[in-house]
Amino acid sequence: MKKLLFIIALFNLSFLSAQVKSNLKEKIFPEIKTFKVLKNSAIKLNQADNIYFDYNIIKGNKLVFDYYYKAKDRESVADDEYNERIVFEMYSKSAASFVLTGDSILAAKAYYTRSCFCLDRGNYKINGGSILGKKINANTWKVDMDLVITPVPEFGGEPFSVKVSGTFIIPKTKK
Repeated sequence: MKKLLFIIALFNLSFLSAQVKSNLKEKIFPEIKTFKVLKNSAIKLNQADNIYFDYNIIKGNKLVFDYYYKAKDRESVADDEYNERIVFEMYSKSAASFVLTGDSILAAKAYYTRSCFCLDRGNYKINGGSILGKKINANTWKVDMDLVITPVPEFGGEPFSVKVSGTFIIPKTKK
């Protein structure tokens, strides 16, 4: 009889525990996408060797286009964070439009960054595809990117494509 009461009590405790857990709301952080144009900036490459590199956005005399994406993130799931970034610079601030392909993508210092708990994370030089931009007004650009990213041969992996379209805006300066 004592064993039966113990089993019933154990069952009730597990049931109550499940009820409490199901009543707790899981915190989920929403997806974020930003499209910015940074005036009077430049991209500085920090090359460690032939494989590893990093870059910084510094003060300069160009426009830097900066796309950032952060995927939805569940607080209760470890290592599910994922984000990516694409940056490139333009010399001409007065152009009404631009088309970057081939060597002009390399000249624009176009980089792709993937940050995640995955094997192919890191920084990549963008060496293929196209970036098309059209100036909408003094502070706004419509940009379409259809990019090909080739992993470093030493790490293996297959080339992959990234397509992004968005309206890039020059942020308002704080007074």
